[in-house]
Formats: sequence, C-alpha cells, structure tokens
Amino acid sequence: MMEPAPKLKVSFKLFVLNVFGSVLAAFGVVGLQGEGAQIHPVLAQKELAWACLLIGLALMSWFMVDIFKRIRALQAARHNK
Repeated sequence: MMEPAPKLKVSFKLFVLNVFGSVLAAFGVVGLQGEGAQIHPVLAQKELAWACLLIGLALMSWFMVDIFKRIRALQAARHNK
C-alpha cells in the first residue's frame, strides 16, 4: 500500500503578505485608472499608485516563488525515496 503524499505546508506570514500585496495592487490599479481619490486622496497621485501596484506585485510574486520552491523540494524528496 502506498503511503499518502506529504502535504504542502505554507507559511502563514507569507500568506498574509500575499493578501496584503493583493490589496496594495488593487489600490494601485484603481489609482492608475483615475478613481483612486474616491478611496483615499493620496491615491490620486500617480506615483503612489504605481508604487502600490509594484510593491503589491512584488509581494505576490515572493509568495509564488516560495510556493514553487516548496513544491520543487517536495518533488525532489519524493524522487529520492
């Protein structure tokens, strides 16, 4: 009988940063569309909207890179057995 495959463990801190990055990216997109002042007056500035978008995308990509590293480590451990 085969043993069950190990589960992928995700860091809760990185998951929270991913959600925060999604919110930042959404605020950045809204700010770049010109509707950012309805959320907060600071988002009317295009530079801040770009910064929110880029920081949000960076946080989300950090999460994805970490997930891909964990998947690769699980696959390597499975093949080494």
